[in-house]
Amino acid sequence: MIYERGNAAKQWIFEELDRKFGQSSVRVLDLACGDAKKWKSYIAAHSSTRVIGIDTDANAIERGKSLFAGVSQIELRVFDAQNFIKIATSQLPPRNDREELFDAVVAMSAIEHVVDRPAFLKTTWDALRSGGIAYLNYDAGHFRSHDIKERLMVPISQMLAVFGFEGPYMKKVDDGAFRTQAEALGFKVTGMKKYNAQKLKGLMRGAPDDILNDWFAFEDSLNARFTPEKLDDYMLSTTLILEKP
Repeated sequence: MIYERGNAAKQWIFEELDRKFGQSSVRVLDLACGDAKKWKSYIAAHSSTRVIGIDTDANAIERGKSLFAGVSQIELRVFDAQNFIKIATSQLPPRNDREELFDAVVAMSAIEHVVDRPAFLKTTWDALRSGGIAYLNYDAGHFRSHDIKERLMVPISQMLAVFGFEGPYMKKVDDGAFRTQAEALGFKVTGMKKYNAQKLKGLMRGAPDDILNDWFAFEDSLNARFTPEKLDDYMLSTTLILEKP
């Protein structure tokens, strides 16, 4: 099933959630969720999945609340994932005595916009149950853009963050450094995937389902045949997969 038409990395994450949890009762925390519209197809097909999404953008959260009005499977909140979040106040029904913990944490196209990445990882750790999985995704498009304005915004955004204006922040994620930060917290790194071939992603906008499925399968095959290091120069998106022991 196609969950995310324009992004092979996000499609893979949704497929992984489906492969791992299927129709089981599952709690998922989406860090930096935006308006969460990417969840629409997935939760429609997985009635036992419960999602809490958090984001610092109050306008995006309000748009999401309107989009999901009357949908009990998803709850959206304004919150900064760089700070510890207490989940107990959630209105979602608890599964059992581990009601404050999540089976999975996801962050899509997010980490490059996070100023304090160790704090973000700590929130991920605190939110997960033992054995829980995190799919932390980040993009490189801003840093490879041919648009001079976008390229200039990279150092400007980092300067603004020094003065407390973190909204436009973007900084390229170093795979090795981010992995080391995760391992320092105790996470087990179970994989790294590279998706969204730079030329193909734009070509696939508006493509019919059969072509999209061919695209997803092609990028799956590249990940099966090549290491992340080999794919890095060709792919725009990286997903680090972490397990909490």
